Amino acid sequence: MNTKQLRQKILDLAIRGQLVPQDSNDEPASVLLEKIRAEKQTLIEQKKIKKDKKSSYITCDLSPYQKYTEHFADGTSKDITDEIPFDIPENWAWCRLEEITKTIQYGVSKSAKSEGLYRLLRITDIQYN
Repeated sequence: MNTKQLRQKILDLAIRGQLVPQDSNDEPASVLLEKIRAEKQTLIEQKKIKKDKKSSYITCDLSPYQKYTEHFADGTSKDITDEIPFDIPENWAWCRLEEITKTIQYGVSKSAKSEGLYRLLRITDIQYN
């Protein structure tokens, strides 16, 4: 196994939650996602951000078949089970990037500062394979 393959294997294990032991005492990701939704709702009510008409969140029923459903702001929902690429630890949760970021915008941006409260994720930071 060469360095590139080893790096890929470590990344694969990390995103599947298999790199380190899982602690059942950790707060589930679903609780954190609910806190993020509540904070965004507060910011909307304070008119600091606009309500995203396309916002959504993902739930999973805990049946043996684990059906994943995406719920949209307009009240509709869609089965997205076939979009889930692999199983994750029990206290983890799938979400869309829009759900955990403050804003997503198109365009060109300057290099991000490495200090401060918020970080900037640019499309050039995201690579496939």
